[in-house]
Amino acid sequence: MPDGADLDNTIGEADVVRRAFDSLPSFVVAFAGPEHRYVAANAATRAAFPAVRLGVPARELFPEFEGQNLIDILDRVYRTGEIQQGREWRFQVDVDHSGTMQEIFGDIVVSPRTAPDGSVEGTQVMLTDATAQVHERTAAEARAAELSERYTQVRDLAIMVQRALLSPSVPVLPGADIAAEYLVATQDTGAGGDWFEAMPGDSGTTCLVVGDVVGHGVEAAAVMAQLRTAIRVHLLSGRSIGESLTAVDEFSKFVPGARAATLCIARLDTAKGTFEYCTAGHPPPLLISDGVPRFLEPTGAGPLGSGIGFPTATEQLGVGDAVLLYTDGIVERPGRPLAASTAELADVAARVLEGSAFPIETATRAVQRLCSQTLELMLRTTGYSDDVTLLAVQRRTPPPSLHLTVDAGMHAAREVRVPLRAWLSDIGADDLDVMIIVQIVSEFVENSFEHGYRSAATDVIEVEASLDDGGMVHASVTDRGQWKTPSADPGMRGRGLMLADALATDSHVVGGDNGTRASITHQLSRPAHIVTEPNIAPVAAQVTAPEFSVGVVGDERLVVRGDVDSAAAPTLDTQISRQSRSGTVPLTIELSSVTHMGSAGLRVLAEALERSRQRGTELDLVAPPGSPAHHVLMLVGLPVVTEPDDSTADRVD
Repeated sequence: MPDGADLDNTIGEADVVRRAFDSLPSFVVAFAGPEHRYVAANAATRAAFPAVRLGVPARELFPEFEGQNLIDILDRVYRTGEIQQGREWRFQVDVDHSGTMQEIFGDIVVSPRTAPDGSVEGTQVMLTDATAQVHERTAAEARAAELSERYTQVRDLAIMVQRALLSPSVPVLPGADIAAEYLVATQDTGAGGDWFEAMPGDSGTTCLVVGDVVGHGVEAAAVMAQLRTAIRVHLLSGRSIGESLTAVDEFSKFVPGARAATLCIARLDTAKGTFEYCTAGHPPPLLISDGVPRFLEPTGAGPLGSGIGFPTATEQLGVGDAVLLYTDGIVERPGRPLAASTAELADVAARVLEGSAFPIETATRAVQRLCSQTLELMLRTTGYSDDVTLLAVQRRTPPPSLHLTVDAGMHAAREVRVPLRAWLSDIGADDLDVMIIVQIVSEFVENSFEHGYRSAATDVIEVEASLDDGGMVHASVTDRGQWKTPSADPGMRGRGLMLADALATDSHVVGGDNGTRASITHQLSRPAHIVTEPNIAPVAAQVTAPEFSVGVVGDERLVVRGDVDSAAAPTLDTQISRQSRSGTVPLTIELSSVTHMGSAGLRVLAEALERSRQRGTELDLVAPPGSPAHHVLMLVGLPVVTEPDDSTADRVD
């Protein structure tokens, strides 16, 4: 060991080195021994993590790191002596032991510390806080996502083709919750040959497919599309898994590039829990039951063109059990043995499903968490060199139907919207489907009051909704009034039923002496998550709507928030007339934060536009693409501006 003078000459005086260590702006912590006891922490660490105490093992001080792979990384560096590093990793930690989890992002380097004899005596972590820049970039990406798809920059032609050919969504079913995640490998290779499929079958069954074509690029995507279509046709025709694979195997002989494609196909009976599957040269499904992960036995089937045949196996799933189908890109990772990577997948997926990996996000749907967080945790330490597809299904108890009875009155639709939104969220409906169904049912309820009960004694309106085995929502509004005969010239009215016809899969209104029943059927689906960055978690959906309000910005802008229904429409009309001076001065109406735009609100906007036209002034309706207001305004043909002229939309006086 060199003497102290030599160290002073080569490294610096001990007191100076210590002050330099303590002054570093990054978080720097040193650990000792295999139990990773804290032995040094600089000032930045002590200030940010006041709970840090020297001599205490890391897993005892911050047990949440166990579920987020940090302890595993410390073990690996201590055991191998190899440096581990990552960029913008996400951590959730109780920094001060107050019981409140906080989320941070950081650029991390974990390195070994050697003893005088050359052995590894401990490790040290340098973490540079990147939370602010991640939030800033995420906010910028969110703002960009609100623009129209025509402004979206597609990375390259191959990825665009892949997105067009992949299944865009998964069904929403009563007995099974389903999610899918597709990770595009790299910008250089473009899209690959991975694909997934989830579709309702007959008698409460659900068909699930994950496949992998050899190669990358447009050619592989084209082969994938043909095989995906073929297997879909055969499964939907009622054929068994083995029959479908045999037919597709024969078809693949005429598709160049299809040879050696692998598939995992499963059919789940959601009522009985029977899970039949075939691993045609593909990795077996991962079953998680009561928190315990287990890979199902391969069925012995070979890839397409192998001539081996396609036997199936059967497993019994209980309510709450989840199955993960995947492509080999999740386990064949750079620098990691396949056996160790496969075991890690089972362990990570089980932790994620129970909600212990990132506790802040436990309110999200379990299967979506199983896909997104598993992808993030598996790939954060190794990166990835191939596309990754994850398809998760969790058996669940079918949700109860919705039954509401409300007094027929001005606020009836508002009383219906809150529980209807909550019910749709509980069954797993996507934001767009929630908007469509709430829009139509609200129109039906308002029509029942206005046309059926307006001049009659107070009565009730009944609302019912249910989800069938095919993923179809059936919703109806029933009253006992007599609807007025529609006017030959409805003028600004009549948009409610038109919206129902345009938005729903199917709609009907049947009236008689005993009342009227208006009903819709609407197919539910959830978008599959196609990503190019596995470390960005999906944004949680909004379930509740803000209270209706109209704010004034400057002299020429109104900002409208919340539900604009028949009860809110008069207030909106008054504010528009006041600010536009009955249409004599220009006015911009910001509708980005409107959560429901009913026909009464549309009538107010149409009348305001007509007043401005007659007086030769400008009236702009502003709503970003994808928002409820933009969707409805486009349907009825009212002019809408997608971009505000300035940045004052969020500032209300």
